[in-house]
Amino acid sequence: MIARYLLAWFPMVLLAILNGGLRDFTYGQTLSHDLAHQISTITLILIFTLYVWFLGRIWPLPSLHQAAIVGALWLVLTVIFEFGMGLFVTGLTWMEMFRAYDLLSGNLWILVPLAVALLPSLIFLSGRKMA
Repeated sequence: MIARYLLAWFPMVLLAILNGGLRDFTYGQTLSHDLAHQISTITLILIFTLYVWFLGRIWPLPSLHQAAIVGALWLVLTVIFEFGMGLFVTGLTWMEMFRAYDLLSGNLWILVPLAVALLPSLIFLSGRKMA
């Protein structure tokens, strides 16, 4: 089951790219850079929530423990991907990359890796019957 969810992380990259493309080619052209990125962050979390909900319906995780393992694996993959792309593809500096995680400056991006880590557990818990 964990292997399925490990592979299921890869479409999340495509979803994030499509979400960024939607931002860049539509509302990102008329809104401020910061506002466009804030909206994009929220929409990506909503997209990820729907995706993980769907995964939870077709491949239900058997325990909260396994859901937490999936979330931890996804978090590691996400951070490696983000910083790898930032450093080696787009040529960003460490400071530029860390700026995206600065909530005090209005940057919401830290919510994305947080959501990636927590969504498997939250979806698992939402599907449990309350006693």
